[in-house]
Amino acid sequence: MNAKDRDLLTAVENNDLSNAERLLNEGASPDAADPHTGLSVLMLAACRGWTELSRLLIDRGADIHRVDRFAGATALHKACQAGSLPIVRMLVEAGAFIDQQLPTTGHSPLLMAVWFKWVDIVEYLLDNGATLNLHTHFGFSLDDQLNFSLRVTQKGRESLLRIVDAVKRRRAADEKSVTEQKLMAATVAGDVAGVKAALAAGAPVDERFPRINVFNDAHTPLLVAAREGHTEIVRLLLDAGADVNAVEPTFGAVPLHKAAYNGHVDILRMLAARPGVALDVPGPSNGYTPLHDAIWLGYVDCAEVLVSAGARIDLPAHDGKTPLDLSYATFGADHPLTALLVSRTKNSRA
Repeated sequence: MNAKDRDLLTAVENNDLSNAERLLNEGASPDAADPHTGLSVLMLAACRGWTELSRLLIDRGADIHRVDRFAGATALHKACQAGSLPIVRMLVEAGAFIDQQLPTTGHSPLLMAVWFKWVDIVEYLLDNGATLNLHTHFGFSLDDQLNFSLRVTQKGRESLLRIVDAVKRRRAADEKSVTEQKLMAATVAGDVAGVKAALAAGAPVDERFPRINVFNDAHTPLLVAAREGHTEIVRLLLDAGADVNAVEPTFGAVPLHKAAYNGHVDILRMLAARPGVALDVPGPSNGYTPLHDAIWLGYVDCAEVLVSAGARIDLPAHDGKTPLDLSYATFGADHPLTALLVSRTKNSRA
């Protein structure tokens, strides 16, 4: 640890904003960490509720996703321990993962806020999409955490009861949202007539399913229809103006990924021909584009559709593999698709 980083750590521990700013200006790292605890300066500021210091570090590029090496906690977990709603809000707005679980205990920020009985933070997280049905690594659900806390708490019981009420309200809102989403229900059921009726009644074509820890979390109807192979429903949704590049948050997939991954060539053809479609979106978990997926899973016809539409064949995924590499591995050097990709590669270099 260099001298400037060590001095920045001291400044943060002392809530010394002016010295922290000076040290950052002089080259101290916004990701400096305590060598003993493994906590970054942002984690320390968040855990101690130093709002302005936290804002300074975030503005200077501190890694909001960094985890400490002992528990795997993020700055958001630490802000939830501190009870600092301004810092929690700041981190969420900066893109912190609201449901990130500790690799040690499995606590999410929501469970951390429940543990420390911060009603305002629990309500904020619930209002901003934190899910209710995660479990800790020792098997506790949110309800288990609440019931356990109610049993052992001598002080702060009123806060816990308010949290129980907030959770009940969120559950009721989720259930209401599921019930009201007629378009999504018809799409899931493959009910073409129901989709037509819902669209005619003015259902939002890109409505998002609530985040309730199921396979359709935050999906649009088009994402679901593309995944499930409901060809006529895909056509109806596209004609109604559905977002062909809608991204779902679990895998970061777009409708092209869904169709390619499941081998729905007719749907893939419709999507790939749509004006404005993004053909080469890489999945954030593995860097695979729809073309990678089609080849990896052995769907030659899907791969051919994407190549004909202009999908790039030179993009390496996180494992370094291009679609051509995957074609060699999946189909072999003598397969027509591999030959096509080799030809396209040579032409692109000419």
